[in-house]
Amino acid sequence: MIELATGRDLLPILPEVVLTLTGAIAILVELFGFQKDKKTAVALVALLGLGASLFLEIQLFGHNYQGFFGMVVADNYSILFEIVYLVTAILTILISWHYLAENDMNFGEYYILLVFAVVGMMFMTSSLNLLVIFIGLEIMSISSYILVGMRRRLAEANEAALKYLLLGAFSTGFMLYGISLVYGATGSTSLPTIISQLQQSGGALNPLASVGLALMVIGVGFKVAVVPFHMWTPDVYTGAPTPVTAFLSAASKAAAFAMLIRIFLTGMPLDDPRWDHVMWLIAVLTMTVGNIMALQQKSVKRMLAYSSIAHAGYAMVAVVAGSPAAISSILFYSCAYAMMSIGAFGILAIRQNGKVIETYDDLAGYAKRSPLLAILMTTFMLSLLGLPLTAGFVGKYQIFIAALESGWPLLTVIAALNSAVSLYYYLLVVVYMYMKEPKQTEQMTETVPTHPPAPTVLAVTGLIGSAVIILYLGIFPGTLVELAHHSVQAILY
Repeated sequence: MIELATGRDLLPILPEVVLTLTGAIAILVELFGFQKDKKTAVALVALLGLGASLFLEIQLFGHNYQGFFGMVVADNYSILFEIVYLVTAILTILISWHYLAENDMNFGEYYILLVFAVVGMMFMTSSLNLLVIFIGLEIMSISSYILVGMRRRLAEANEAALKYLLLGAFSTGFMLYGISLVYGATGSTSLPTIISQLQQSGGALNPLASVGLALMVIGVGFKVAVVPFHMWTPDVYTGAPTPVTAFLSAASKAAAFAMLIRIFLTGMPLDDPRWDHVMWLIAVLTMTVGNIMALQQKSVKRMLAYSSIAHAGYAMVAVVAGSPAAISSILFYSCAYAMMSIGAFGILAIRQNGKVIETYDDLAGYAKRSPLLAILMTTFMLSLLGLPLTAGFVGKYQIFIAALESGWPLLTVIAALNSAVSLYYYLLVVVYMYMKEPKQTEQMTETVPTHPPAPTVLAVTGLIGSAVIILYLGIFPGTLVELAHHSVQAILY
């Protein structure tokens, strides 16, 4: 008798279903809503849907539901990552509200695409089937391509979207061809079945499976933005609307690492020594290239883009280690980096005296103009640097300890040295804000606002929330560390 899906199969993907319905409702509101308040209504619908999905994720935590014959699962691992995506999306909407109006891109489609991008990320994380993971990846990617080019009258936005689309399509081809080869070697796209087949037949010696894994590593490497697949990152991050850049660097990168862990560290472990050497080289190059290029930038946004590459390199150190402690450190670091990134880029989305921050010189006197925003930016920079009492410090400490315990002392030293290099460009932001005076022509026209303009109140609220999370995880990291540890233990086959 053929087994059929039942209503119970929807339980593990209930948050995804709610969020998909939210996107559909938002489309109807955009099409048929009142013209005057239509964009606000779409944004509110998106916020309510994200909040409802977040509530459902919390309710599902600890139950470990599976559905559709093991294709999707709501385990603690996927739930923790999905909470990161949802919180990041909510914060992105908050920092976008004023930005969209100020930059003549107040389209309801922006919020709809944001919602569907999160849906794709959630399917990437909660699926145990390569084809479903690929479908989630494409939902996220297509939404992201359009979001990057949302400022369609701006040449650099069009350039960024085109580069992202072309290179993304190229990497998708690698990913899909790799999946087909793995299917040819194992006869399945289900991760539990694949790992079982590889263990029985000696997957490391199977040429078809090895080539398939290599092609999939290339595809995932593009999404994670590791060297040598990082070329798109600085141009796309610079040309995209700043809130979109924040979303891509936070949620999209976290989803890519969640997919990497699910496929390569627990689904098809890269336990061949040759893979260790390849990953070691990728981690070192990613950290080093990201930091060296960040040192040379005059644009703050472009500096943060290159620093995001360096942070991907730090996470790759944990991938090389590959132990349960290392994998759980990636989960913690993804959460911490998402908050740091959304905060840093969120500051750049706020205009000062009608001008956005572009270069370091634009930060001169920032502490006098906006003391609160300067304090928040300092918090984000210190956390990105990895100073104690911040989430960044705890995240890097966990990664470095896990690498040492797994027998990678040289890699740990290189990572620590790279982290020291980043001291220069992160503290340079703080120096300009507090110790540099603006040019004379700027001083004559500047006024010191006592309160942020009304449209930016939501953005400041979101930034304060990000800073609070960063400090809380830096001072009291135990809860999330414990949750990450138990979540990773549950997905190890």
